[in-house]
This record gives sequence, C-alpha cells and structure tokens, in this order.
Amino acid sequence: MKDTRDNFDATDRKIITLLRDDGRITNNEIARILGVSEGTVRNRIRKLTDDGSIKITGLVNPDFLPEKNLVLVEVKVAVSKDLKCIAEKISILPGVISVYVITGRMDVMVEAFVESKFGLIEFVGKHLASVGGIVSTETHVIMKHYKKWISLNIP
Repeated sequence: MKDTRDNFDATDRKIITLLRDDGRITNNEIARILGVSEGTVRNRIRKLTDDGSIKITGLVNPDFLPEKNLVLVEVKVAVSKDLKCIAEKISILPGVISVYVITGRMDVMVEAFVESKFGLIEFVGKHLASVGGIVSTETHVIMKHYKKWISLNIP
C-alpha cells in the first residue's frame, strides 16, 4: 500500500468525512452536497479504496453485544525482540481490533473484543502467550464507551 496520507485534497477529505458519517450515502448524494459530478465522486472513491487509503465497512455498536467485553491490553516486549514483528503477530490474533505501538512504560496497546466470562483469560493466557517475546501485560476491561463503533467478524 502506498503512503497517501499527505495526498488528500479538500474534495477527498469531504468525501471521506461524508462516508465516515454514513457509509451508505450514495455517490449521487455526495456529488450533490459537494457540487461535483457523480463520476468524480465514483472515481475518487475507487482511487481511495484501490490504493488502500480507505475501507468502507459496516461497524457495530458494542452496546448491542452484551455477551462480549471490549478490552485494552498493554504489552511489555522483551528488549531483545523485534517490536514491529510482535505487533504484527498480535494484530492477527482472534478478537483483535487494533494494535498500537506506544510510548511509556509499555510498548504495545491492544484493543480486543473477547467473550464476557473467561474471554480475557483465554486471550492473554492462550493467544497472547503464543506470540512469544512478551515480558508482561496489564489488562483493562472497558466498562463504558462514549464514542466507539467496531468492525466485527460474525461467523
């Protein structure tokens, strides 16, 4: 994926904002709001999706999934280990929503969605432990969120 973060012009940014607010908005509606042609909108969305700048997806409000817990897990990585490699391995674990390399006492922050009862124990004790190179973890269960929608794989 090419780095296009600095290549969004004003129209791209407006299209992205409209799609963020309503992923089902039509190209015609975007064109009407922005005062451009539908073809312009279609081509720009195609370019943004093809180059990996945006992904249009459905998101779930976690409040509607009471059998799940949203958790944050801080991870300390062994000094001798490749931080990027470990973060990439963590990113493909079941339930992982996001992985961040962070500053401070810990090295990586993991945002995950786990089963309510024993899911956090399984996630840390089984899945994270399988990665290797992890010195310690600190876990946090999100009790209430105020602005959060998540992408969820539902089998």
